[in-house]
Amino acid sequence: MGVSVEKLTGIRMIWLAFAILTAFFESLKDVFSKHRLRKTDEYIVTWVSIVFSALFLILLLLLTKIPLLSFQFWIALLIGDSLNMISFTLYTKAIKASDLLLTVPIVTLTPLFLLVTSPLIVHKYPALPMPLGFL
Repeated sequence: MGVSVEKLTGIRMIWLAFAILTAFFESLKDVFSKHRLRKTDEYIVTWVSIVFSALFLILLLLLTKIPLLSFQFWIALLIGDSLNMISFTLYTKAIKASDLLLTVPIVTLTPLFLLVTSPLIVHKYPALPMPLGFL
């Protein structure tokens, strides 16, 4: 009935380490951005973050085999990246204008927002127990 030590320390629980590390590094990103925004323009902070992320991802891309990509993929990538750049710029401006204590918790509302908008936009509905997990 109990959870074995192998399950807690084995590969099955690696997601927990990734979740904790992601939360830790995301909070560090916000703190360092807020610190840098005292002396630097928000557009520079945003673009430096995007460029360094892109360089890292391009290096990772060199290690993988690139599949054949359709024209629809490039259109979706262009639209998605444009929206992400706009939202990240607005997020950086919000971090600069307000306290982290007020700004960052808004990001945690994203899953709840998607729970409401996803059925309206793409007609995808969550399974019954899933919305209860948000509460």
